[in-house]
Amino acid sequence: MGGRARIDIVIPTRDRPAKLEALLGDLEAQTLPPASTVVVDDSRGGGPVMSDHPELSLRTVHLPERGFITRAKNRGAREGTSEFLAFIDDDNRVPPNLLESLARSLADRPRRVAVMPGVLYHARPDLVWVYAAPFRPDRWEFELIGRNRPRDPRWEGRILGTDALPNLSLVRREAFANVGGFDESFPVNSSGDLCQRLKRAGGEVVADTGVLTRHDVEPPGSRAFWGAHSVPDPGRTRYEVADWFRFHRRWGPRPRGFSALATYHALDFLVPLLIAMMVRPSPSLRSLLGAIGRGYLEGLVGPFVDAPTAPFRA
Repeated sequence: MGGRARIDIVIPTRDRPAKLEALLGDLEAQTLPPASTVVVDDSRGGGPVMSDHPELSLRTVHLPERGFITRAKNRGAREGTSEFLAFIDDDNRVPPNLLESLARSLADRPRRVAVMPGVLYHARPDLVWVYAAPFRPDRWEFELIGRNRPRDPRWEGRILGTDALPNLSLVRREAFANVGGFDESFPVNSSGDLCQRLKRAGGEVVADTGVLTRHDVEPPGSRAFWGAHSVPDPGRTRYEVADWFRFHRRWGPRPRGFSALATYHALDFLVPLLIAMMVRPSPSLRSLLGAIGRGYLEGLVGPFVDAPTAPFRA
């Protein structure tokens, strides 16, 4: 890779102006300044009012209606032309060397097409959010390495295989475009599907735990912390459930009795979600239960194809 890497940043955001502002401040301190930063916003009430960040070549794309995370990422990726795309959720806090270190992981390795950092909890940086997310051997779930455990030097400073790119990732634009970008039939959780398509196209996807970012979410110890994103938002809950079943229809094991087995394995996240709904403040228990039911039916028995339905085009 000749010269310094050029990176376009894409940040999807909705109704979290304080978190977005904190992230932009971190990005402004990067040792490798981004070529451009695009905030794709579908907030209610006109969107966030952001401070000036002249180092970021910052611009905002307002979606006229709620687009959810996947559509926002594809929309933002169309705004730039740089070799690399960094997709960063708005609830991240990042170290100054983040972009430079991740670009170094891909430098002069053309087969390596995407990388994620290790992730700690922002409020509890002694605890790991995740180091990497490879499939478990049965492919029904991801092995969330280090999740909710104290930091472990045995897992840090390493290159690890991963089958999903949660939270934050750096991707080669050419590889991203060649596989059609994020598949918008997964409105919320599309990084695992992108990862599999990049691999199927011959690319290597890794986690580089030599760089650690921080996820600004509720840490273990708060009441039903695992439901903080889903419980207040029935629309997101619906698509998270649907995305899980769609993903396994495409990439998981396909034994006889798939529907029953998939339902059984889905209980690993549905039961904790139901518990969180009981103990956390929620807008409407009925609406949340309805969202789970709709997501279940749409994901398990609804129409589905084995290719992106809205291909990315630069």
